[in-house]
Amino acid sequence: MRKCRIKKNFWFNEEENNSLKNLSSYSGKTQAEVIRKLVMGATIKEKPTDDFYIALKQLLELRKEIKTIKEEARYTRQLDAKKVTKTLDQIDELRMKIIEKYLK
Repeated sequence: MRKCRIKKNFWFNEEENNSLKNLSSYSGKTQAEVIRKLVMGATIKEKPTDDFYIALKQLLELRKEIKTIKEEARYTRQLDAKKVTKTLDQIDELRMKIIEKYLK
């Protein structure tokens, strides 16, 4: 948790205020967080779309699937090749979707 003990008050004109509001909504951060980041020299990045978070969730599900396969193989001493192939195909599919959506 941040321990901010020093208070600063700022006066902005309309243009500066609108710019700060736009940066805040653009990044999904509060105005105070935006100012802190700018003061520390960071750049403000756009908040990712919901599609990005859906893709992350899918990656986590695939990770869990791989972990399950690993645990099964550990206890049974057998590897389910079909399950592994299916999971790898899903990973490749998701990878291609991410590339097309965010890198092209």
